[in-house]
Amino acid sequence: MPSRIYVKRAMLVIALAGLFVIEIGLMESFLPYKWQHAFHQQSERIFPSEKYDPHPDMGWEFELDYRQHPSHRVAMYGLLGTLVLGVAYLISKVWRRLRQAS
Repeated sequence: MPSRIYVKRAMLVIALAGLFVIEIGLMESFLPYKWQHAFHQQSERIFPSEKYDPHPDMGWEFELDYRQHPSHRVAMYGLLGTLVLGVAYLISKVWRRLRQAS
């Protein structure tokens, strides 16, 4: 029976870690364009990935659209805010279950 509790705790910790990674990725979207670009360049130095540029300045294209149409930025922030709140809710639920499993 105790091994079942350990497996449950391990799965909850893995889920919590995954949710934190998703939350950090979503929260990065709220940063200004220049900061996002700088973070991406630094992460490429640490975790190099294969180069795939179907459109090398896609982030800048979005930024230009947001500057021309502020309502698009509001809609994007609204969607991201909803996703962030949803993931935060899931994190709180997993955290409570993890504390109960102790």
